[in-house]
Amino acid sequence: MANGDTGSAPQRAYFPYLNRAVLEIDGSLYYEWESVQVRAALMENTRTFRFTSSEKEIPPSRSAMRIKPGQKCSVYLDGYPAIENGDVITRQVFYNANQHVVEIQGQGRAGKMANASVVSQTGEFNNVGLQELAQQLGSRFGVGVEGAAQSAMKFPRVSSTPGQSPWELLEHHARASQTVMSESAQGNIKFGVAMGGANVIEGWNILEGREVIHSLQATGSGAAPGGQAPGAGEGSDYLSIGQRPGNDDTWGAKANQINSEKPAITTNLNVPDMPKTSLTEVPAWMKQMADNRSMFEAMTSEMLQIWVNITLLTWQRSGKAPPAGGLWEPGDMVIVNSPMLILEGQALRLKAVTWSQDNESGTRSQIELVNEKAITSAVVPGGKPPVTTQQQPPLTGEQQPSEVKPPSGVTITPSRRTWRRPQ
Repeated sequence: MANGDTGSAPQRAYFPYLNRAVLEIDGSLYYEWESVQVRAALMENTRTFRFTSSEKEIPPSRSAMRIKPGQKCSVYLDGYPAIENGDVITRQVFYNANQHVVEIQGQGRAGKMANASVVSQTGEFNNVGLQELAQQLGSRFGVGVEGAAQSAMKFPRVSSTPGQSPWELLEHHARASQTVMSESAQGNIKFGVAMGGANVIEGWNILEGREVIHSLQATGSGAAPGGQAPGAGEGSDYLSIGQRPGNDDTWGAKANQINSEKPAITTNLNVPDMPKTSLTEVPAWMKQMADNRSMFEAMTSEMLQIWVNITLLTWQRSGKAPPAGGLWEPGDMVIVNSPMLILEGQALRLKAVTWSQDNESGTRSQIELVNEKAITSAVVPGGKPPVTTQQQPPLTGEQQPSEVKPPSGVTITPSRRTWRRPQ
């Protein structure tokens, strides 16, 4: 489950997990990397990671240098799973007389769905809903489904084109279902966003902040088509057009001129009379699909009216040590307390998070926040919304790892690099 849900995976609160990024491969644990970067985001196919290690001398076992593509791996940050049962996909090595450098890159389990092709005798899936389609496409890769589609409608026929990837086929139909997709830490397809969240505070756990507000993505007045508000009327908001194969019962304009127009979701930044038209990526078997596609376009376009980038101390929501809040999760609702922002105190939605760690900047989370009002329709039940603006205690330096022993059968493989946390 997502970290914001009540059934979150428990933290591994023993050495060497706390305050570290740990890569688990074939039962061995690798930690104390020179640099760490892990990313998770809404509307992206998979979670990704990049670890580097640089040593003047190779350890006698050379075990850390033997990590190679094709190995299964899990990534833990502060003892919480960020990627479980993922894949190493790239290995780069450089060495000379003075140093040996290795970089390991990998992705979550669902990443294969963007690089493979749909394999089916007919290339068709008949009378299936989005969730059922995701289960059928993901089962080949061991990928499950979490959450629920925004629309429970069934597609009369889903057809894949030769060479099309399972993720692309699924994403096109997710737009026709008004459903936001991402990958969970467990490597499953995740529908919608949970209601986890927290507060971030200038001068407390915010290191850097940037706010960008613009109206180039906005359109219309938010009034229903044909309305009387300024800028309202036919063709003034989000229009989706499409067509479907004809038959004896449905032909001509009823089959090739299916369209739907939906009003803007938020209007405080909109520019009147700046309409947007989108073409449905899949046959519009019913008007509901065109309705959903228009709403999805409104949601994704207006989401980007607001873009707030915040760099925080630590990887966890609470911004305090010892860790207690769980990892940031795409879809979290975040309230930014900063007098520098026009949006101070307004709820924003976390679109992406990049966790990083190195010897120069320490442990950080960079969160990308967008217009929460536009993406509210993607929320699914569950999780813990932020309920307080109470400040958390400041960081007090490096925490000492627990002396609890790791489980039997697990090999601890340190490197020669020691972390420093900025004071």
